[in-house]
Amino acid sequence: MAILAESTTNRILVSISGIDYPVILERLFYKENNWLVWTGSGFADPLDESTIPLPINASDFVDSFNLTSGLYQYRIHKADILEPEYKDYQFCCWTKFGVPDAVGYSFNNYKVPEGSWGTIVTPDDCRYTFLWGTDFKAANGSYFTDEQIQWFIDAATREMERQLNITIIKKRIKSMATIESQHLVKGVDYDVEETPYDFSYRKIQRYGMIQTKQRPILDITRCTLINKGQSDDVDLLPSVIPDKKNGVIKFMKRPFKPNDTWFGITDAISRYGSETWNPHIFYVVDYDAGFENSDEVPSDLRQMIGKMAAISLLNVIGDGLMSGFSSSSLSMDGVSESFSSTQSATSAYFGARIAVYQKEVQEYIAQNKYKFGFFRVGSL
Repeated sequence: MAILAESTTNRILVSISGIDYPVILERLFYKENNWLVWTGSGFADPLDESTIPLPINASDFVDSFNLTSGLYQYRIHKADILEPEYKDYQFCCWTKFGVPDAVGYSFNNYKVPEGSWGTIVTPDDCRYTFLWGTDFKAANGSYFTDEQIQWFIDAATREMERQLNITIIKKRIKSMATIESQHLVKGVDYDVEETPYDFSYRKIQRYGMIQTKQRPILDITRCTLINKGQSDDVDLLPSVIPDKKNGVIKFMKRPFKPNDTWFGITDAISRYGSETWNPHIFYVVDYDAGFENSDEVPSDLRQMIGKMAAISLLNVIGDGLMSGFSSSSLSMDGVSESFSSTQSATSAYFGARIAVYQKEVQEYIAQNKYKFGFFRVGSL
């Protein structure tokens, strides 16, 4: 089932699809903490004994009941579930109605919508903080929408992930072996597929750790040592100690010699050396990486992503206000004004602010490139 919401001038349209059974509709206002339930005559507190929820079917629901300027979120669950749990709900994201106050982390009033990861910075953060004093109205009178700004924010978030080699938005990562054995579906059961990690006896004896492909680690759900020539796998999860920030899985117990783990293999091929059986052994690791939600992202990282998004926005908005701008001057004696244009890409309308933001972002990346990283140090 799916639920979407879109606001108009005086109402919010809630679209419910993909179901053939009745559901209960609930609504949340961003300045409040309690969900209200639809009763047929409006939304009421479900804790009130006189409140009787009214089930609705898949359709376009029109909400015009006691709406005030602000953000609204909606959720639904099956009508036959009398005491629903979190997993029973389907959520939509925040929907802006009317002309609310600016909402964002820089205004200390943003709340991550339930059932969603959130956003690093909001369109209002960009519009009124990072681009303070900038007119988002083009020369032809058209405005830059929140959806357009959010697109630049999402792009900046992905770019910062690549620059710092970290995962910011939470991802569920499953090994290829897990996906095949459990018949998992991408987008439903997992987000990213990884191949099993190679086993090396010398590395595990010296370092006793695995460096995951993505970091930081949120949770490890499986860590198994598998052998292609043997059906019995070894569950290593009870001995795992994760270094979550740096994306490193350490083991409390690790073999001092190969036959501590695989008796049959070493007896059969030990004469050929350990490198013969290493290619047959792999680690299957399933884990979650990134930050739990946007509230958990460090403030300095959030600020840099906001500035990275602002750079792209300034490039576009500057051309919309005055393309080809180079310089201008005003003389008060004779009351004269001059203006010059150029085709140079470095002389944009907001060139000065773009240059400052670019320098700050580049310095941050250079100084923090290995803040979330990991250096393997061994001894001979």
